[in-house]
Amino acid sequence: MKTIDFSAGCHIKEAAQQMMAELLSEKNHKDGNIGDFSVEGAFNGITLVARKGSTVGSIVADFNRKMAAASEAYRNSPEGKRAARESEKRKEAAQQKHDALMQQLPNLDFADDVAVLDWLCEFQDHSDHIGVVKQQNVVLATFAAHGYYPNANTGTNFNKNDRDNYARYIIGQALGGLACEVGAIHHMVIHFTEKWKQQFVSVGA
Repeated sequence: MKTIDFSAGCHIKEAAQQMMAELLSEKNHKDGNIGDFSVEGAFNGITLVARKGSTVGSIVADFNRKMAAASEAYRNSPEGKRAARESEKRKEAAQQKHDALMQQLPNLDFADDVAVLDWLCEFQDHSDHIGVVKQQNVVLATFAAHGYYPNANTGTNFNKNDRDNYARYIIGQALGGLACEVGAIHHMVIHFTEKWKQQFVSVGA
């Protein structure tokens, strides 16, 4: 048996192809007879073996079976059950915060750029939390009613030295995240907002 290592970021199919290439390499069996020769490798903690009769497909299928079994074992373990309970609590807390922010939305002062950006920054984490039932369409419609649209002021329309232009750019990026298939605000919106505040709010601009 020969053991091989896989590079970081390697996909399971690529790993299986490497194993099969090593298995069939002439340097390992010059007479063309694989016999009992095999190749072993650990992928994401799962031990895989390529031997006579193996294929890329069979190696990938073996990996998927072992991963499913390991996941099932973890879910049924005390640690897995505890993690599931904690995850559910985090989801419930995120849902409650999401709902509270949605209740605040109708009364949000859209003339206050700081208040609008702060609301979106608070909404970001909950919009990106798996399992939270979001109302991104309501958010998009409400912002549109006040003149804010996804992906505003991009490209040559962006002016980093203009407070309103810059703010609308950030807001547009947040709304763009909600409008896309993912339906969530990217965390970089928080970073952009911090930079915007340093530039305009901290100096009283």
